[in-house]
Amino acid sequence: MMQEKNLIAPLLGLAFALALLPGCSGSSADNSPAVDPSSLTINAMARPEGAPGEASVLRFRATLTRPQPQAVTLRYATSAITATAEEDYLDTSGELIIPPGAIEGYIEVELIGDLEVEPNETFLLSFESSENAIATADTANGTIGNDDGSCDVAFDTLPNPWLVNGDDPLNFAHRGGVTDFPENTLYAYSQAALAGADVLEMDVFQTSDNHLVVLHDAAGVGRTTNGEGAIVDMTLAEVQALDAAYWFIPGEGTRRDRDPEDYIFRGIATGEKEPPPGYSADDFRIPKLSDALERFAGNRINVELKEDDGEGAYEQQMADLLLSFGRRTDLIVATFNDEVSARFKAVAPCIYTSLPLGIGLEIFAVFLGTGVLPAVPQHIAAQIPPDANQIGDEIPGDDSLPIVTPELVAAAHAVDIPVQVWTINQCADMLWLIDLGVDGIMTDRPLLLEWLLNQPPEERSCEGAPA
Repeated sequence: MMQEKNLIAPLLGLAFALALLPGCSGSSADNSPAVDPSSLTINAMARPEGAPGEASVLRFRATLTRPQPQAVTLRYATSAITATAEEDYLDTSGELIIPPGAIEGYIEVELIGDLEVEPNETFLLSFESSENAIATADTANGTIGNDDGSCDVAFDTLPNPWLVNGDDPLNFAHRGGVTDFPENTLYAYSQAALAGADVLEMDVFQTSDNHLVVLHDAAGVGRTTNGEGAIVDMTLAEVQALDAAYWFIPGEGTRRDRDPEDYIFRGIATGEKEPPPGYSADDFRIPKLSDALERFAGNRINVELKEDDGEGAYEQQMADLLLSFGRRTDLIVATFNDEVSARFKAVAPCIYTSLPLGIGLEIFAVFLGTGVLPAVPQHIAAQIPPDANQIGDEIPGDDSLPIVTPELVAAAHAVDIPVQVWTINQCADMLWLIDLGVDGIMTDRPLLLEWLLNQPPEERSCEGAPA
């Protein structure tokens, strides 16, 4: 059997090469004018493994930026990385044909579920395309999410993987980078990750038909999209029909005072404009949380829970989804609301969470009085603003009261609490926090922070910083 498998690749290679010869493409020759090749993208993908005997299928989507007059042929094969072929997934090879005029097709890999509690595992999809499509890469990882094991035991904060222990702070791309990219889109998160952001931060609401989607504004979709209305009053279909990059200006974020031609991403989501190489129309719409978990299996994620109806279904749905993808310790679930935090922890004590506002204020008050920060083993990190101005009326007195100080950072580290600071957009403030030794910086400008972090530590300066 092994000898037969070893013969498959060269035979497929020969067949593929013959198919590319003139007159052998599988479609009849015509006198149509030459058309520029399309960009072709296959993204990394993750999927829960499923139960034993369950037909779980990981689907890689091959996407063209523009249709072609002749079929696009894609030859592919899988190979193991940490997963084991025929135990965790079925080794797969073959050809995908994207017909003339179409812009996408799917490669399916069957996963083999079991009941073993283990880390997520990966395999590799390798591929090459016919000459009328130029692939943005020649491989994509498939991640098999381990959805086994119970979640009824609280996580252990030691060792704490979110402490940087004197290294540079983690670069949190706030909403994917509000200033740099059209916020809360798969395009923004992909670009931020490519630029070097360490953590992808996203807020999650529930639609009226109970789908979890990534959006920041409780007031609704009107600020960033071409629509109006609150997410909680809209169906998933209504939400995903919107253009999430409609009001975005590169380097400035959401603006409504520019000429229509300045909104360079407007119309991609609705098919009126061709997407940039490596992306599709879907990447400029409001995504489901499951879309982000499928796409960014190899990236740390920070998920912020929003207030819901208080009945717990939202928190349970969130927990079930995260656990199905095996996301426990490379992800933090955050919320300002203590009740939301408590409901989530009640159903998923094994998933990392950050301090909610109420508990955070309580231990900060203790610190102000004693100089010592109490340990909070039920949470993995403190996500806080630099001063009380960003909290509002929760702290009485002077809104300029500093929260992040050298003393606070030292006290937090003494009890193994990482300090992750939001939302920092000025270079001088980033430089100050780096020198202070914080563990994470949340920013609307991940490109600026990455520029600063890429400088040698002893030479870091804001001189010449990107505008």
